[in-house]
Amino acid sequence: MSLAKEIWDKLSIIDVSSKTEKKGQFTYLSWAWAWDTFSEHYPDCDYKMAEQTFDDGTMEVHCSMTVYRDEEKVNRFMWLPVLNFNNKAIVKPNSYDINTARMRCLVKCLAMYGLGHYIYAGEDIPKEKSNEEYKNAYRASVDAIKAGIASGDYSTAAEEWFTLSEEAKKGLWIAPSKGGLFSSQEREIIKSTEFRVSYYGEPT
Repeated sequence: MSLAKEIWDKLSIIDVSSKTEKKGQFTYLSWAWAWDTFSEHYPDCDYKMAEQTFDDGTMEVHCSMTVYRDEEKVNRFMWLPVLNFNNKAIVKPNSYDINTARMRCLVKCLAMYGLGHYIYAGEDIPKEKSNEEYKNAYRASVDAIKAGIASGDYSTAAEEWFTLSEEAKKGLWIAPSKGGLFSSQEREIIKSTEFRVSYYGEPT
C-alpha cells in the first residue's frame, strides 16, 4: 500500500464532529486538535505558509505540507482567501485576519490528506467504513497484534493495541461471526488483565 493511500484510509474514517464549531453558516474544525491528531499518526511532516496580495487589497494564503516515511513522501497544497465569517474577502486584512486564515488553510490542507474531508463535502459525519477498510487502514497494527498474541509476546501486541485511538479500536472490535479481524480467543486475550498489565504494568 502506498503511503498516500495509507494516510487517506486512516484519516478519512476519523469522526471529527465533536471538534467542530459553527460560526455563522459555516463549520470550522479546531486547528489545534486537527494538528495534534495528524501529528499523532504522522509525526514526520512539515508545512510552509505563504501569502499573496492582490491589486484590490485582498489577500490569499497558501499552505504546502509534506509527510515523510523512509524514502517516500506525500505533498499536498491548499490555498484560501483571507475571509470574514460571511465568507467575503477582507480588503486590507490585519494580522489577526491573516493568522486566522493561515490556521484555516492548514486545516484545509490536512483535509486533503483525509482528516475532516467530509466537512468540505457537506456531510455531517464520515461515511461508515467497513471492517475491511479498517483492516486496510490499520493493517500493520492488526498484523503486529495478531503476531504478538500468537507468539506469546503480549507486551508488543498490547503496545500496538493500546496506542490505537478509541475510534480505531471500536472500528476493529467486530465479532468474528460478523467478519471481525480477531478470533474469539484473540479477543479474550485482548480483554484479559494479563494483556493490559503487559502494557500498563501492575496497578498501584
